[in-house]
Amino acid sequence: MLPKDSGMEVRKGSVEYANGWTGTFARSIVAFEGQDSSNDRLWVCNTTGIWDVTTDGETSPTQDVTFATTTGNAGIVSYVQFSTDGDEELLLLCDGANGYYTWTRSTDTWAKIATGAGATQIDNVDPVNFDFVTIWKKRVWFIEAGKSSAWYLAPGAAYGAAIEFNFADQFRFGGALRAIHNWTLDAGDGIDDKLVAISGGGDVCVYTGTDPAAVSSFELQGTWYVGAVPAGRRIATEHAGDLFILSRQGLMALSRLTQGMTGEDASITHKISPYIREVLDNELTTFGWDVHVDMTENLLTINTPARSDNTQQQNFQMYLGRGSWGIVRDLPIANTTNWQGEVYWTDNVQLKVFKKSGNIDQVYLNTATDGEAVAIDWQLLTAYQDFGSSAAYKRLHFIRPIFSSDGAEPGINVRAYYNYDLSAISEPPTLGADVVGTWNTDLWGSTIWGGALRVSEDLKGGAGMGRHCAVNIRGRTGDITTLLAFDIVYDTGGLL
Repeated sequence: MLPKDSGMEVRKGSVEYANGWTGTFARSIVAFEGQDSSNDRLWVCNTTGIWDVTTDGETSPTQDVTFATTTGNAGIVSYVQFSTDGDEELLLLCDGANGYYTWTRSTDTWAKIATGAGATQIDNVDPVNFDFVTIWKKRVWFIEAGKSSAWYLAPGAAYGAAIEFNFADQFRFGGALRAIHNWTLDAGDGIDDKLVAISGGGDVCVYTGTDPAAVSSFELQGTWYVGAVPAGRRIATEHAGDLFILSRQGLMALSRLTQGMTGEDASITHKISPYIREVLDNELTTFGWDVHVDMTENLLTINTPARSDNTQQQNFQMYLGRGSWGIVRDLPIANTTNWQGEVYWTDNVQLKVFKKSGNIDQVYLNTATDGEAVAIDWQLLTAYQDFGSSAAYKRLHFIRPIFSSDGAEPGINVRAYYNYDLSAISEPPTLGADVVGTWNTDLWGSTIWGGALRVSEDLKGGAGMGRHCAVNIRGRTGDITTLLAFDIVYDTGGLL
């Protein structure tokens, strides 16, 4: 379950959007939204190339780009939309093994960019070595794979002479340059875009100015340390005037670092530190980390890699409205993007693209091959409470969870937990009966009609005894379901 304004809500479901490319699973998903929505495009990238999956229900996508190199980091891409000074809409993409590509909206064509002095080439460096691209103050910036150098172009240009900017002398903790990000804020001298460079060792360097070649107008404001960052380049995201950076210490807020905060004070994942640090400690060097903001539900998501020990893959999601976290388990997400107001993700097991939608999982395009949709299983463990007397034993006699739902009452198993037990409820619940009427099937006056949410209460008995108490619920539902509150009946004993 995930925190929301009115309570704890069961996450949204997933619907298959496209499939049919060949080779490996898609390691990246790439979105373009044009000035006219008819020009919008969606692609996936795997080790063999770039595939067009724009059409809903696509099962035979066109391979727009065939990669020459299909090993290593092929298919792991960085991309950004860009408009030239001539108002040409482009998508700039750097692949981890094949370098720099552009897609031109007006011609609907991809081009692999070569080194040279031509009008659509890159001079001074071979762009086949670029594996990251971003835009800062109208300049396109690239990162050269495995180096501490970035390369930037003239303002408004996607091609031309690239100029090197080496960050190595600022990387006290070492590592190659991993990412460059914008950080838009008002530091008291007006709103400005800062340039932030992040090293693999965990150095965070903040620059201000406009022209990197002008010493008088481009300067280093400071460097901070966040700890080693995970594999890949999807390690940071900007939101609401802050830059969040994922490192071994958790997800760090740059605004807090620049105020002198360190450790958990600067981390926005301190509430879930034991859970996320366990994954970071074991999978720091594994591909699959991805920090993403889902604006459809106001969520900040940390996608984690498939576990090397074959335990559950976990994705940590913070509701930005409250700063509270939930954990989504067993969704095999490789990469996520926002497109046309929705969230799409690639599966790291199957060759499929999914769209976040509805309230059930595995809504496949071909149910005969892949199977029928399934309800969503969820679990909730409340915080432990001592009810004002930490030394005395308590017994939870009755627990009454209160839910709202637009369909069936959720099937639930409820247990009283004591003394910081963190184990899961092993018994799966039974899906509740649907009480909402079906038009042209059910009888008028004998069932509930309409789409309004209804409230349900289910009194459960508790058992056991302990000094600190919590409630654990395991549920299953296929409808919009929110846990609103609990009623608890308990008594208090003595010290023994």
